[in-house]
Amino acid sequence: MNACRNDHMASFDGQGFMMVDNSWIQTKAIDVGSTTDISPYLSKILEDSVWNGNRSIVFDVYWDVESVNTKSEWRLCSVKFSTKNFCLFLRLPNPFSDNLKDLYRFFASKFVTFVGVQIQEDLALLKENHGIVIRSSLEIGKFAAVARGTPIVEFLGTRELAHKILWYDMSRLDSIQSKWDEASSNDRLEAAAIEGWLIFNVYDQLQQ
Repeated sequence: MNACRNDHMASFDGQGFMMVDNSWIQTKAIDVGSTTDISPYLSKILEDSVWNGNRSIVFDVYWDVESVNTKSEWRLCSVKFSTKNFCLFLRLPNPFSDNLKDLYRFFASKFVTFVGVQIQEDLALLKENHGIVIRSSLEIGKFAAVARGTPIVEFLGTRELAHKILWYDMSRLDSIQSKWDEASSNDRLEAAAIEGWLIFNVYDQLQQ
């Protein structure tokens, strides 16, 4: 019965990728226009986090940096959300349109924790530049440092942190990143899915 929840509302019909533990991540990449309804996809991410992920959503944000009057202005251009089964990648319009109110509400959810790597500066930029406030967030590096009693892991990036905690085979991710400039959009989406899946599993492992 549960398998049919809202599937008709939001289809993650992008490329699917198999992870090293043979689990499957289904993706969806959306170029968000002024009339794009992203709420069904955000609802599906939220639903998967509640049913399958300890109410956690892994997120990553990407910025465009523009120089204006000798000052750097940071604009949110893309955002990625990952759960146990899904990876959603949103390319955002410039300027933001009214339909992104759904994204603001999603970030403000009290029911889930948004988990990320080295996110303190991102949280500040989201608030200062876009008025986006994440009510419940967790810096996975700090969490890992306390959980494992190893302070140095607080400062590791996604790949290094995941390798330290999980000891998974990273060869596919390394292969894509080593040729990033020549990587296809599909390969880059796979790398994004792998990174989100890794941090999801780091958080899951540390909670055990």
